[in-house]
Amino acid sequence: MTRGSVYMRWAKDHAAARYNLANSGMLGCSTEDLVLEPGDLQVNGANRDGYPPLLEAIAARYGVAPEQVVTAPGTSGANFLAFAALIEADDEVLVERPTYEPLLAALGFLGARVRRFERRFENGYRLDLDGIRSQLTDRVRLVVLANPHNPSGVLLPPEEVGELARLAAQVGAYLLVDEVYRDIWFDEAPPSHVHLGPHVLATSSLTKSYGLSGLRCGWVLCAPDVARRLRLTRDPMQAVDSVPSDTLAAAAFRQLPRLAERSRAILDPNIAQIRAFLAEHREQLDCVVPTRSMKVFPRLRNEEDSEPLHDWLRGRDTSIVPGKFFESPRHFRLGFAVMPEDVARGLEHLGEGLRRV
Repeated sequence: MTRGSVYMRWAKDHAAARYNLANSGMLGCSTEDLVLEPGDLQVNGANRDGYPPLLEAIAARYGVAPEQVVTAPGTSGANFLAFAALIEADDEVLVERPTYEPLLAALGFLGARVRRFERRFENGYRLDLDGIRSQLTDRVRLVVLANPHNPSGVLLPPEEVGELARLAAQVGAYLLVDEVYRDIWFDEAPPSHVHLGPHVLATSSLTKSYGLSGLRCGWVLCAPDVARRLRLTRDPMQAVDSVPSDTLAAAAFRQLPRLAERSRAILDPNIAQIRAFLAEHREQLDCVVPTRSMKVFPRLRNEEDSEPLHDWLRGRDTSIVPGKFFESPRHFRLGFAVMPEDVARGLEHLGEGLRRV
């Protein structure tokens, strides 16, 4: 049996384009974007269970103790580690739909029995708490969602996620919230979901909000006893993390306010462009548009599949993500965390594609 993520393989092989509207993270930083001081880059050092200065920086940023932080290679690595530590083969796991396909791939790899709860376009991708309540039995070990949502970018109200956490706790289940897009809300971001209770885990990284994918700096925030389970689970896979990456990540945390301003300068003009484009093409597209995001998930009004539109755009060196990767073929994910002039040109091609295809 072939194991892997269908979406991730497609993204590696087909997403890149001159006008990349398939991107799901902030435009990558260059070495000039990080201001390094002597000692910021080390080859070896003490990081048996994580590099202590990095653990302390993550903990301080999100209001937890260092012993509640477990580092991992990116958010996907953090999610996989949490799944491996918390579930056994044939355990039931509730996962939102639509969702980020690598989450399903990781759970399938581990032998979980995946069941789904719906986040509907017609309801603005809000949670149907009554529907979820009916699915939560004592066989469910874990509930998984992303907030902000991937692919729509919708940020749920804190009280809504809090109620989901309470429902999960009632049946003895953990709640894992992938909050990798939380930081693009900047000062308006809600507290990390880890503060909802000892049975809640939050995963994130420096990738999506800050353009630091190459560092592979991800983490899980969780209760201390859960963190110990994660560290024990990680031991067969790695003795230590990459010290050069961890030391550079610690330096990046020192500079997060400046990196956040870089992200804001890229995103603010782009969300304005996206809103104007969607308004202009309302006869062809429906879309839930969050107040702040780096992606949206439009739905074609008059077509059943976004694949032909994707294929036409590829001929114009422009990329979007077909909705089939999110079990929603009429939709496509539209990312805009690249330079505003590239977004503008990509949207010109997309508008032409909507008229032609």
